[in-house]
Amino acid sequence: MCGFVGCYSANSELSIGYRNIELMSDTIAHRGPDGYGVWLSPENNCILSHRRLAIVDLSTAALQPMSNFDQSITVVFNGEIYNHRDLRQQLISKGYTQWKTDHSDTEVILHGYQQWGIEVLQKLIGMFSIAIYDRRNIREPVLHLARDRVGIKPLYVNRTQRGEWVFGSEIKALLKHPDVFTTMSTMALSHYLTFIVAPAPYTMFKDIWKIPAGHRVEISGEGDARSFMWWDCKPSKILTFSEHELPFDDAKVQLESRLQQSIERRMVSDVPFGVLLSGGVDSSLNVALMSRLMNRPVTTFSVGYQGQESNNEFQYARQVADLYHTNHHEILIDEKDLLQSIPDIIYHQDEPIADNVCIPLYHLARLVKQKDTKVVQVGEGADENFLGYWWCQNFIQMNDCFKKNHRSKTYIKKYLTSLVRKILNRPPCPDEKFLQRYRSGQELFWGGAECWTGLMRDELIPDSGILNEQIKCPIQGLLPDVLMDTDSHAIISYYTSQLGLLDGSELFQKIPYIEMKNRLPEHLLMRVDKMTMAHSIEARVPFLDHDVVEFAMRLPLSYKINDNIGKFIIKKIAESYLPKHLIYRKKQGFGAPMEAWFKNDKFIKLCHHAIMTSKLVNEGLFSREYLLKLLKHQSAFGGGYSFHLWTVMNVILWQQFWVDKNLDWTI
Repeated sequence: MCGFVGCYSANSELSIGYRNIELMSDTIAHRGPDGYGVWLSPENNCILSHRRLAIVDLSTAALQPMSNFDQSITVVFNGEIYNHRDLRQQLISKGYTQWKTDHSDTEVILHGYQQWGIEVLQKLIGMFSIAIYDRRNIREPVLHLARDRVGIKPLYVNRTQRGEWVFGSEIKALLKHPDVFTTMSTMALSHYLTFIVAPAPYTMFKDIWKIPAGHRVEISGEGDARSFMWWDCKPSKILTFSEHELPFDDAKVQLESRLQQSIERRMVSDVPFGVLLSGGVDSSLNVALMSRLMNRPVTTFSVGYQGQESNNEFQYARQVADLYHTNHHEILIDEKDLLQSIPDIIYHQDEPIADNVCIPLYHLARLVKQKDTKVVQVGEGADENFLGYWWCQNFIQMNDCFKKNHRSKTYIKKYLTSLVRKILNRPPCPDEKFLQRYRSGQELFWGGAECWTGLMRDELIPDSGILNEQIKCPIQGLLPDVLMDTDSHAIISYYTSQLGLLDGSELFQKIPYIEMKNRLPEHLLMRVDKMTMAHSIEARVPFLDHDVVEFAMRLPLSYKINDNIGKFIIKKIAESYLPKHLIYRKKQGFGAPMEAWFKNDKFIKLCHHAIMTSKLVNEGLFSREYLLKLLKHQSAFGGGYSFHLWTVMNVILWQQFWVDKNLDWTI
């Protein structure tokens, strides 16, 4: 885990030098406090800088940027390659007998690219964003930028008006370049309000793009850029196992083996590591499987909320910690911690991620740092790929209802009114929204964190036309024409249009795929990356090993949801390791008590002040009257609007901090 930043000018020398790149790199020093390096090409047209968090091969020989022996190829990367030892042996067998390091994964990428070209990506098992500058052909050098299969590590890119390319691990590093500007993208804002994060390739900054998961960008010696998808995990009817082809017991054995292998891969480290333990099935199974592979106690970390016992899972985490005799640590946070940490969270997010889980994650990562641990495993990905959320089954039931009763509008209306209340559990219940989607042929499922849509969105934004803007993406193939629209269904429709023939229960295959394209890489994984790296902590996600993801994609629905139990096969595996009352308790979810915190007088006053002074409100984009009405209702009655308000507050505070550079959050 580390961070990098770089600049490339195709046809001329760079406009910046060492001092500029140093300032850019300084902004991401939290990603890598253990080392700093910079490399400038002999032609003065490419500069790369790296901040190192030393995890594997702690020697100075493993510092980045790293070049091959004749200095024709240079690489920087952020992440970990778990199979680097195996790849090193393959390369040795092919004649690569000279190595600068004992076991650096960076050097494996370097020589792997030299041997296999950009196809080396297919051989890498791990999480990564990578920049490779290849100047073997001086007249036609090439710059490769690549993001890992699932999107665990971020990678951002901008083309300046001079034609230079600026890229890096965090947006804040790009913003230190004198030709990169902090202008808000209203197109990205439109989709952010729907998905609580800007979907790739958009970012909230106009003209700054994020490379999507499983994609790479190639920039030629003429400065032209093209995007390529190098990995995808599309479900299909042909690939889906039938229960006859793969009996449940066989599937359970195979999945357990893959999970064990995945956790073992993610234990590759030359520094202390542990597990974030919520007390849920996924993190608890992480602890159990890791314990089998270790000759010392697993180190575990949990977070809870002062005075909010109903939101805490300490009792379950402690049971797992006791069962496996872990070295367990806990932290309690309260409203004061929320208020104090918001400016730091806004800073480290770069662009808004309106997920309140960022708050406990930020404080939990700080605890990990205080306990001298550098690496933690987390449970992201299991619910998405194995249909563990309680709403998954409701959406599938809704879809089946539509198919069976497509002529009975009365039945559908009645069914939706009751079912949508269960799904959303917040007023107003937009049953008309799903009915309208059904009637217009739209996808029912847009994501597991859909926020401002329908009538509420209309009231928030009196003039939706204000969100339209001219979009010009400098990378060919990165932004299809269909996505240059403020209609967020275009995003979902584009994802599903890539799919072929699906299994009969097609929605259960669409849900994980849609989640893998947007919510997982740009929301869940970015909240983990940004909040852990804020404290120089590396987070690893064993449930998102691509072998696990590809196997999960092929499983029949009954192995994921069975007898009203979601994540069924995972829970059956867990029965060998955990008490049943822990496995089959009602899913609580890892989140902050926002409903309670929105009744805190200080927090309400700060939110009120932010709304009153917001340029987004004062310039007529958001309705002040409507926001104040929701805030008043929420603070007085706890009326279920905390999700909507938190989403708006995140973008208001982001705009004040990054665009206006005047965040007024005095506590």
